[in-house]
Amino acid sequence: MKKIFSLTLVAIFALSTVSCVKDYTARNTNSEQATDAVLEMDNLRTGSYISQMMANVLPSYQNDGINEYGSASYQVVQGLTGNIFANYEAASNSGFHQTNEYNLVADGWTKALFEDAYQRAAAPWSKLNALREDYPYDAAIGDILKVAALHRVTDAYGPIPYSQLGGTSTHLAYDKQKEVYNAMFKDLDSAIDALSDMILGGTTTYLEDYDNVFYGDMTKWRAFANTLRLRLATRVAYADETLYKAEAAKAIASEAGFIQEDVMLHKGAGAWENPIYVIEYNFNDGDAKAGATIITYMNSYNDPRRASYFTIGTDGNYHGVRMGATVDDNYPKSTLWSKINCTNSDPLKWMSGAEASFLQAEYYLRSGDETQARQYYEDGVKASFSIAGATGADAYLAGTSGVGSYTDPVTGGNSYGSNLTDVAVAWNSQSEFEGHLEQIITQKYIAGFPEGMEAWAEFRRTGYPKVIPTATNNSGGTIDTQKQIRRLVYPTSEYTANKANVQEGVTLLIEEAKDAASEINDNGGTKVWWDRK
Repeated sequence: MKKIFSLTLVAIFALSTVSCVKDYTARNTNSEQATDAVLEMDNLRTGSYISQMMANVLPSYQNDGINEYGSASYQVVQGLTGNIFANYEAASNSGFHQTNEYNLVADGWTKALFEDAYQRAAAPWSKLNALREDYPYDAAIGDILKVAALHRVTDAYGPIPYSQLGGTSTHLAYDKQKEVYNAMFKDLDSAIDALSDMILGGTTTYLEDYDNVFYGDMTKWRAFANTLRLRLATRVAYADETLYKAEAAKAIASEAGFIQEDVMLHKGAGAWENPIYVIEYNFNDGDAKAGATIITYMNSYNDPRRASYFTIGTDGNYHGVRMGATVDDNYPKSTLWSKINCTNSDPLKWMSGAEASFLQAEYYLRSGDETQARQYYEDGVKASFSIAGATGADAYLAGTSGVGSYTDPVTGGNSYGSNLTDVAVAWNSQSEFEGHLEQIITQKYIAGFPEGMEAWAEFRRTGYPKVIPTATNNSGGTIDTQKQIRRLVYPTSEYTANKANVQEGVTLLIEEAKDAASEINDNGGTKVWWDRK
């Protein structure tokens, strides 16, 4: 069956690919491809849908026999959005200036996350959902993957189509973000329950031939789903405290537990490339370099994880590029810049194994239990050190230095002269709530590297870590330089093919924003629902 799988995976991949943006669930068919009888063997039909969803939670290398999809797609979906907005990376190529400078007119960049998620993750989920009655456990894994992929979309844009997925409509209505979150909590609940029943029945390994994340370990899929639930619960803490407390308490009490390792998409059979490596090492002398913000924090804290995260400049130091920096063609060629330390065969990180500890630290901080908050905070730092292969976590946790300013080693005009924060690593029992929250989110930011969409979402939710603001703001006044970018704009394709629904989505966005009068449109300055601090 493994041989049959290898011969037919390309066919199934093509079967579940949508034909156009306006039709989220349609797929091309070919009567000469795999028959229904073959598809039922060894769970090939459902396994192929799940494999496609896994490959597109974050864009990864795929080849349908004709077209390659991978690093260039990751660059526009992730690299030129969350990764630079969180300043894990920054564009060093002079041609990549639009989103890097808050000029959201490059529709090919701002639309990519939205379109790819529906075409490449939601479409196979719809096919899997139609088989739910016969394959409930496969559908449960699909639900987890749907939430993993689409929460990134709603966090970036606001209201999105969600409740109508899996139906027959080709023009999907938008749901309020609050309704999307409630639906995602229900999806995770039902998935956790289904996998719990499966595990209780004695099946702990399933679909391993199709799973390049946990290799069929259902206990880990369940723990990942529960960690996602705590992540999303924490996201709504300022928008709906009652919902936050209920969902966070449910996650913490769940027998599913939390994931304790980095969640990674690993190389499967056939070709593979790590998109971060290709972008930083191969594209045009490196289209991006390590970000100024994260390196400034780690330099100031003398963080031993730097050697695991970054390469070192020829002057023996770590240097990152500021978002919105003024660059010329020679800028990326400097040997002073640090790059993300990775190889082309490395897996692609979805979630830090330390995240659950930091989420619990915030939960107990909000509950008034500082002892537990400190314990989980320190556990998170130690877990991150262990995952990175770094030593010295105890000494690091005793550090009392704040975070200084940033100097661009190539073009001084890109420097940022202000110290970022006085907050140190060492837990200060004299701090108020905000001081401790800043510590927790800052260390979660460092541990979560290099998955920038989550870091950007948490910056918007909490204001932490204090990110170096863009050096150039070309938003035309729609984005406040100090508040920084709050969301992406909807794709032009939605205004063309799904106009009435996307306009209703903008109405819902404005209704949920409930903020300054200037935040009244589909632009990068309007806040999404959970952005209420």
